[in-house]
Amino acid sequence: MNPTTLFIGAGNMGSAIIKGYLSAGGKAGDISIVDPFVQDSTKQALAGAHFYSDFESLDPALRFDMVVLATKPQVFLSVSQDIERVTAANGTIVSIMAGIGSETISTAVGGNLSVVRCMPNMAASKGYSANVAFTKDEAKKQGFERLFGGSGTVRWVDNEDQIHFTTAVSGSGPAYFFAFVEALAASGTNAGLGSQLAMDLAIDTLIGASELLKSDRDPERLRKSVTSKGGTTAAALEAFAHNNNLQAVVDDATSAAILRSRELGNPA
Repeated sequence: MNPTTLFIGAGNMGSAIIKGYLSAGGKAGDISIVDPFVQDSTKQALAGAHFYSDFESLDPALRFDMVVLATKPQVFLSVSQDIERVTAANGTIVSIMAGIGSETISTAVGGNLSVVRCMPNMAASKGYSANVAFTKDEAKKQGFERLFGGSGTVRWVDNEDQIHFTTAVSGSGPAYFFAFVEALAASGTNAGLGSQLAMDLAIDTLIGASELLKSDRDPERLRKSVTSKGGTTAAALEAFAHNNNLQAVVDDATSAAILRSRELGNPA
């Protein structure tokens, strides 16, 4: 069977999507990858997929039903003509690049191909990515969901501009939680705990909290259930809430991510 899907790039995010697809029963032989810098460990993890260092190495007769842009926005235009050449006439371009809009992508690849934009996150390799997607072509949704469904839930938005916002919330979101774990562990160390113990406690606490959220998707109710009036948790939360500190920091962070997403959509 000829491979049907081509990934441009197999870095952290691209390989995570492929791993999610494979873990859901997808066939590695369906996947081809063009990436001159792919790691040996990635080749081992994605054994059975077809790897190429450049477009010239592809069989000239190959045409792919779906091409996934898992490369940096800054380098997209340099490969757009190659992408147009290897995509089937009724094929789909899927972009997981931040910033660059579907009209820009469509124009760059000749203007005749359908485009799906998606903002996944790194939990794709574990099947827990929050995949947010947009397309103008309803007929392409099912094929997209077959490829991305194994990496996590797919949620569609009707307004492409919302992709900037979801980039800031869920696309970049895992890093915020990791940063909080680091801060919580550092605070524990500063309070007198050993650094490894503090880190283990912070990590295990986040894992436990996420398990609670999986069964009860109401963070406010969960927060209230572990907060006793006048207790230690209440004291800590009051510090977070002082002068709206926590919300202000989160708002600043997401605003910075949204701004950067828009900037990436307008490369110099």
